[in-house]
Amino acid sequence: MKRFVQTLLLATFVTMSPLAVTDALAAPAPYGPQMLQVGSTGADVTKLQQDLRLLGFFSYPENTGYYGEITATAVKKFQAANGLEQNGKVGATTGPLIEAKAAKLRPATPKVVDTAMKYVGVPYQWAGNTPSGFDCSGYVTYVLAQYGVQAPRIAADMYAGGSATAAPEPGDLVFFSTYGPGATHVGIYIGNGQFVSATSSDGVKVDSLNGGYWGARYLGARSYI
Repeated sequence: MKRFVQTLLLATFVTMSPLAVTDALAAPAPYGPQMLQVGSTGADVTKLQQDLRLLGFFSYPENTGYYGEITATAVKKFQAANGLEQNGKVGATTGPLIEAKAAKLRPATPKVVDTAMKYVGVPYQWAGNTPSGFDCSGYVTYVLAQYGVQAPRIAADMYAGGSATAAPEPGDLVFFSTYGPGATHVGIYIGNGQFVSATSSDGVKVDSLNGGYWGARYLGARSYI
């Protein structure tokens, strides 16, 4: 009887189709140590949303960092388009495929963008200018300093300097008028209508430059590199 059970288990394992190993059973790879699903939050979700946006499955105006039903629906559409189980979860089956396909569509970006993206998820800290906590201008000056660029510490002063550009390129600084007149918030443009900045509500995160809260408050761009 014992040998029969062992044989049956082996036969079942061998005859399983590849799709039988689903995200519900596998560990995730490119989007952090935990499976992403409804209720997940954080920088890994933001990265996932951006990759889904590049692939044409996520059209919400902003990358929110919250894995809700909209993100789950986008994941299911991706899974359906690629012959995967449509469970709306991102683990070791779905995650690497999303990342690999998105990587082929990402334009080449300046090193400053790669550096800026390393700090996504760092918490906000008023007057902060280190990876333990940033405010908006502290974050930008910290990133630029790694390339020998000494930018002014205040967003308004940054906006008065640099080289004006009508359409921002990856690595340019983008400015916004939030709580008062003039430039009161600054971020780094990363391409595809997106920028990264230190926000008081969510720390360093990626947002959309087009439409929504930030689009309505956009002032312009300056080049420092």
